[in-house]
Amino acid sequence: MSCSALVLGAATHASGGLPKLLADGPHFTLTWQVRPAHIVYTGDGSGVLGGFNGTGVAHPGSITWLSWTATRATGTGAVWLDDCKPDCAEGTFHSAPVKLTAFRPVGGHFTRLTLAYDADGKHWVDTRGLERRGGNWQYFIVGSP
Repeated sequence: MSCSALVLGAATHASGGLPKLLADGPHFTLTWQVRPAHIVYTGDGSGVLGGFNGTGVAHPGSITWLSWTATRATGTGAVWLDDCKPDCAEGTFHSAPVKLTAFRPVGGHFTRLTLAYDADGKHWVDTRGLERRGGNWQYFIVGSP
């Protein structure tokens, strides 16, 4: 699944402590968080990270963070992917187990997020980056098979 960058308008406060990751906050806001429950990581909303304790993309459940240090965070959960059939607006979301790794902290923020999961009979390793363009933060595709 290929998706364009997600433009994010979140504050960039990283006041000490552990690095934070950009994720979904209350009322559809985006905030920098330590151990976020869920993350929309695609520009069109076709990919959401959460957990199997959710009921679907509208309630994606919670990521289980196994570790969160000054240099790396690892977790497991569910990746909810839109099959975009017949198109992404009318597609159906399917879930798959996912392993997450956040790394490359810069200025108090993790700037890389790697997802590893199996879908459509293939093993996927999808690495996303976070960068600031103008006043907005965005996820972008770093590499995928």
